Amino acid sequence: MKTIIATAITIALLMANLSKPCLGQQTTPATSTSIGATYSLTVVIHNVNTRSGKLYVGLGNTKESFMGQSIQQKTIDVPASGEITTVFEGLAPGKYAVRLFQDLNGNQKLDFSGQMPAEPFGFSNVTMLMGPPDFDQSAVELNENKSIRIRVLEM
Repeated sequence: MKTIIATAITIALLMANLSKPCLGQQTTPATSTSIGATYSLTVVIHNVNTRSGKLYVGLGNTKESFMGQSIQQKTIDVPASGEITTVFEGLAPGKYAVRLFQDLNGNQKLDFSGQMPAEPFGFSNVTMLMGPPDFDQSAVELNENKSIRIRVLEM
């Protein structure tokens, strides 16, 4: 029970800043003068059972940007069918983690039923929760253009 409560609290904290405007959001691809190369991270979202609302997808490159304000974020209308794909571009080599939630009622936040998320959510590299995910657990190494899959979870 403690793990479930800790997981719910961590998910709430992770998602709290995801739907807010991102002050540091990159709207155009970044360029790197010291390294020269930038890459793209394609995110394929699957297991979307409810075909309504919006997906809020945030990208972090540190523990702080994973837990707080994302460095880039996307808002996606959920289509009637199929997998959903979005691309983060202009990324310098390094570690990145993705978090998302599906806003079913249009209030731009992840809702909870008591301690548990009432709306679908997901994280990179996490297919089931055995406790709160952290940046290192969710991170993927980006040293080339890469595609990852995220499974939407429901409680």
